[in-house]
Amino acid sequence: MATRFSIQKKITYSFAALLLLMTATAVIAYALVQQVERKLFLVEIIDEFFNLTLELRRYEKNYFLYHLNEDFRDNLQYLDKLDTTVTKHGDFFTYFHPDIEAEQLDATLSFYRNKMERLKALNVDLAKTGKSPERDSLQNEIREAGKKLTLFAEQITTREKDSIQKLLITSRTFLLSSTGALIFFSFLLAMLLRERIISSLKILEEYTRKVAQGEMVDPPEKKVEEEIHSLFQAFTRMKNELRLRQRQMVQSEKLASLGTLLAGVAHELNNPLSNISTSSQILGEEINNPDKDFHLRLVGQIEEQTDKARDIVKTLLEFSRTGEFKKQPINLLVIIKSAIKLLHSEISSTMRIELDIPDDLEVMADKQRMQQVFLNLIKNSVDAGGQQGTIWISAKEFLFRDRREVEILISDNGPGIPPEDLQKIFDPFYTSKDVGKGSGLGLFIVHDIVESHGGTLSVDSRVD
Repeated sequence: MATRFSIQKKITYSFAALLLLMTATAVIAYALVQQVERKLFLVEIIDEFFNLTLELRRYEKNYFLYHLNEDFRDNLQYLDKLDTTVTKHGDFFTYFHPDIEAEQLDATLSFYRNKMERLKALNVDLAKTGKSPERDSLQNEIREAGKKLTLFAEQITTREKDSIQKLLITSRTFLLSSTGALIFFSFLLAMLLRERIISSLKILEEYTRKVAQGEMVDPPEKKVEEEIHSLFQAFTRMKNELRLRQRQMVQSEKLASLGTLLAGVAHELNNPLSNISTSSQILGEEINNPDKDFHLRLVGQIEEQTDKARDIVKTLLEFSRTGEFKKQPINLLVIIKSAIKLLHSEISSTMRIELDIPDDLEVMADKQRMQQVFLNLIKNSVDAGGQQGTIWISAKEFLFRDRREVEILISDNGPGIPPEDLQKIFDPFYTSKDVGKGSGLGLFIVHDIVESHGGTLSVDSRVD
């Protein structure tokens, strides 16, 4: 048997996959944000380095021009700050510019410091008035070292700004792509779940519709979810229970009908039994009579009345017998006459029943159940028609959409049914008869039997 996944599991797995995708997206987005945050922190360090370098160069230029000790001290002060920055964030500088080690920056700063101190000493010796080629050389060397520091800071700043820009573009692209992927994946999951669940529910709906129409069919053998499969099992149990209750209800109505018919049947049986008794007594008294023909007539009467009683009992037994639903060819005229025979005691001598049914018209039906249908319908007409009523029963065969159909009409000239009651006459336990004269199940069972044969039952009535 194929593995069935419950709707709950499908929804759980789908949301778990969606949650996993969202978590992965969030982790990647968080990593990107962290990287941007790190880049911004590094840019702050480089900006600090660049600003310190610019201040260093400014006081360097002032010292070259004016040879003031204040400018020299400020220059050394910013040089110390640069040393501290490089020492503290040496790894970052190496990360920024793999070609330049932190030691190289230290060497450049040390070189710059030595040259500035030599320049200071030289200026003191020259008393700030003389000119010396050595001082020009030192200033050029200091300028070149300062340019290296400034160029290094500018390159790193430009590079990192470009890197941050690219990272932001990547983050934006990733967020847009991941959002689109999440929306698409959510829509795809929703469609797949909807397709599977709706298709299973449609199978269940089709099955319940058939059961509701009286078709006691087994559930389809298709792969469905566990919940739907459990519902199928529940409906199967309900169907079996309904079938059992239906049989019990049909049997109850049958017994009720039998109870109604017993008085009349007793009267019907009493007549042939009385004739049999009378003929037997006469035959006993005339046993010595040599008239053979007279004896044969009496025996024939006894046989005739015995057959009549047997037919009545046989009809009763066939009607009361409970059996499996079995379709077979039955003659409509015979079965309707059999129902009329069972109702003979209910029909007054002044009531007329007119039959218009071909002698050879047959239908495929369950004999016992169709007999119950005609018995109920004819009895309703008898009850409605009164002593002077007339009942018309006709049947005809025709083709409808290349299919053989048989239409049976049972009409009477009773008082009719009010329009507000027409919609209720097939409901169980509904009856317009006096209390104790009707169970309200007759037409309900008739309707159920006709539909179980694949037929339809309709009513048309006019008051008065």
